[in-house]
Amino acid sequence: MKMDKNLELIKSEVNNLNILSKMNNIDEIIKRTSILIKKYPKIQIFYNFLGSSLEQKNQIYEAEIVYSKSLEVDPKNTFALVNLGRISRLTNDLQKSENLLEKTLELEPENLFAQLNYGELKIDQNKFEEAIAIFEKIYEKNKDFQNIIMRLANTYSIIGKFKKAEEYLFLASKKNPELFAADYRLSNIINYNENREHQKIILEKIKNKKFDKLNKYPLFFAAAKSYEDQKDYEQAFKYIELGNKERNKLVVDNPLRYEEFFLNKNKEIFSNIDISKNLNNNDSYKKKLIFIVGLPRSGTTLLHQILSAHSETYGVGESIILNIFFFKNIVNDNFLKNLKKENKINLEKLNEISLKLGKNYDYYDLNKIKIDKAPSNFFWIGFISILFPNSKIIHIKRNIKDNCLSIYKNLFGGNRTDWTYDVTNIQKYVKIYKEMMKFWKNKVSEKIYEINYEDLVQNQEIEIKKLLDFCDLKFQEECLQHHKSDNPIKTVSINQSRQPIYKDSVKSNLKYKNFNNLFKDI
Repeated sequence: MKMDKNLELIKSEVNNLNILSKMNNIDEIIKRTSILIKKYPKIQIFYNFLGSSLEQKNQIYEAEIVYSKSLEVDPKNTFALVNLGRISRLTNDLQKSENLLEKTLELEPENLFAQLNYGELKIDQNKFEEAIAIFEKIYEKNKDFQNIIMRLANTYSIIGKFKKAEEYLFLASKKNPELFAADYRLSNIINYNENREHQKIILEKIKNKKFDKLNKYPLFFAAAKSYEDQKDYEQAFKYIELGNKERNKLVVDNPLRYEEFFLNKNKEIFSNIDISKNLNNNDSYKKKLIFIVGLPRSGTTLLHQILSAHSETYGVGESIILNIFFFKNIVNDNFLKNLKKENKINLEKLNEISLKLGKNYDYYDLNKIKIDKAPSNFFWIGFISILFPNSKIIHIKRNIKDNCLSIYKNLFGGNRTDWTYDVTNIQKYVKIYKEMMKFWKNKVSEKIYEINYEDLVQNQEIEIKKLLDFCDLKFQEECLQHHKSDNPIKTVSINQSRQPIYKDSVKSNLKYKNFNNLFKDI
């Protein structure tokens, strides 16, 4: 009788949680499930509600703990397995993610969520053909599942199969005209100087009143690209401004709060430390890594393509390895206390971190020299110098107005680039970047190789040879023919970097008179 009563109470609580979920009352779900788990520690659905609610609040590390506890109760809870596998991928523990997702698929081979996350994992592992095979299999079973058409299109784009990507993007746009992201992706592939049909579709959607309640920013950015291809820079800039204005409406709080914090925290940590005295550390990760840093759109992808065309290197792309680690730890007081002993670097602690992060890079390829082109790694140059004493740091600089224009006219993914849609925020970010680089150059100038984008464009063979020399790599002709490489490209440079080095991007800001007025103070 008591068991029946408990069962009724549990069903009632689940029903209440479903109602709260429909109301999007996330805080109340977190509060209630935290109590219910203490009362009914073996009821899996309460863990599922709590974990997914914490994720909706961007508390992924807390959600990770909940899913892990759920698996202690029931190791076969596939909901927890899939979500923990996904979180492990997002936090760059790719091996753990693989183990969890493979276990899920052993238990439920037809679980589409598990298959989808396994495909996303393959992308992070740079195994794109495997990802495509998984996505194609999902598409055959359910063409509407989790925007699978867009995932297929994006993956084909990454590996340079633009015809196939275009086919899926047009299909996605036709199937769901409100999916403006498909139009923006198409704009990165199409040359509107040769083909104007899609431009007409974009402009018709912009004028269509049935879409007026939607934020049309991807359409505005797509229209801007189409007019730029046609060298109508006045119209292009009109839509660039509209796109940024609309996208910036989605920005909350201060989008540069972390960057400001990282600048000040790095200065606090390293101001009184002689980094050069900590470079000869025998117990740290010894393999060579190459880091390419700079502003977004400064030429980091181009350098990555050049260097990863070499037979001795492996291009990781924009890795999240360092950003994930430092985002989590640099705000942690205990981490900072353990980092320093009597105003000196705690080498024992750093060796542990060095080997851990080095293992993450080795996951991609054990033998080749890994290249990480995440531009914002400039925040971690002090740590890179000590953690990876044999690393090479390349800082690429570009004409600042050209660079800012390229940032302003592009649509980036995720909220970590929310600062790119507002002129004042772009100027603030540039100031932070310049101040950070000045600090590191005063500290470890001998570790940083600087190259100008304009010099690379004008004298590519000379500059590439100098670059390879700095990296202790012998010259290979393939580095000059980098655009013929099939190395994947995951950034907004997806199309440009598969072309020979072109000079049109030099002094590009002069084509936009209105832009020069906008950024006259930079």
